[in-house]
Amino acid sequence: MPDRHRDPTVSVRPSQGDKDAAVEALGARGWTLGDALHAALLWLLDDPRRLAELERFRPPPKAKGRPPSKR
Repeated sequence: MPDRHRDPTVSVRPSQGDKDAAVEALGARGWTLGDALHAALLWLLDDPRRLAELERFRPPPKAKGRPPSKR
C-alpha cells in the first residue's frame, strides 16, 4: 500500500465534462476513474514508447505564476 508521506498524491484537474464522460464510460465496465488512471500509468511504465500515442491528447502547459490582476 502506498505511504502518504513517501508517495505524495499527484493531482490533475480535468474539466467536469471530461470527468463525467469518463466516469460514465468506465462505470459501464465496472471501473472507477482512479482504477483507470492507475492502470494507464502502469501501462505507460510497461513501455514508455506508448507516450507517443498520447501526444495528441496532451493538455497545453499550465501558466506559471500568478494570474494578471484585473485592475
